[in-house]
Amino acid sequence: MADDIKIGKALEEQLEREEEEIVKSLAEEELHSDVSLKSDGKAIIIMIAVIVGIFIFFIGGFKLYDKFTAASVVDVDQLHKDNLNGKLDEEEGYTYNQFSFVKADGLWWTEIYRSDTLVKIPLHFSPNEVESIPVEGKLNPEFNKGVDIYISIDPDVMNKYYTLAISELSFNIAKGIERRPVGSCTKEDAVCDNRTIVSCNNTQGKPIVELAIDETAGIEYIDTCIKIKGNGYEIVKAADKILYKWYGIMD
Repeated sequence: MADDIKIGKALEEQLEREEEEIVKSLAEEELHSDVSLKSDGKAIIIMIAVIVGIFIFFIGGFKLYDKFTAASVVDVDQLHKDNLNGKLDEEEGYTYNQFSFVKADGLWWTEIYRSDTLVKIPLHFSPNEVESIPVEGKLNPEFNKGVDIYISIDPDVMNKYYTLAISELSFNIAKGIERRPVGSCTKEDAVCDNRTIVSCNNTQGKPIVELAIDETAGIEYIDTCIKIKGNGYEIVKAADKILYKWYGIMD
C-alpha cells in the first residue's frame, strides 16, 4: 500500500522536512543570539519558499508529477472502486456530491476532471470534516480574472499549521485550478523584499488569498480578497474548504 501512495507520503514528508528546518533555525538563533521570532528571517524565508517551490512546479514540473501520480496510486484507484461499490467503512471512504473520497496514508483522496485531464487530489480533510467552517461576505467577480493569485502571508507568523495551509493551498491553486500562486506579504518586513504587499484591507484590485491566525476558523470574502482564518488544524480545514469550493465539490 505504501508504495502505491508515494505522492501523498511525499507531500507529508516535504512538509515535515520544512517544519524541521524552521525548528532547527529557531533553535540556533536562541542558542547564539537574542534575536526574536519576529526578526528571524531564515524561518520566514523557508515558509515563503514553499510558495516559490510550488510555482516552479507550475511552470515546469507537472507533466512529471502527472506521470508519477498515474504510476503510483494504483491502490487509491482500487479504493475508489471499492468505495463506489459500497465495500468501505465510512471512515475509509464515502461519496460526497457524487465525488468519491477515500482515505489513504492519512490523506483524503478524490479526483476531478479539469480541461479533460483527470486530477487526483490529496487533502488532509474531507468535505464532511470542513462543512462546519463558515463562509461569509461577497467576492468581487474581478477575483476570477487573470492568471495570478496573490497568497498573502503574515511574516510574523511561524507555525507548522500555517505553513501546511499555505503549501496545500498554493499547490492546488497551481495544479488544480491552473492559476499561478504569487508569494506576497501582508505588511513590510525585511524578509518581504521584492514581494508585493497586499492584504484584504489593501487589495489594490488584485485577486488575493490572505491567511490569518484567528481563534475562530472561517472564510471571509472581502472585495477581491479571500481571508482564510483559523488556528492549528482549523486553518488547514478552512484552506481545504475553499479548495473544495473551487473544485466544485462543495457549494
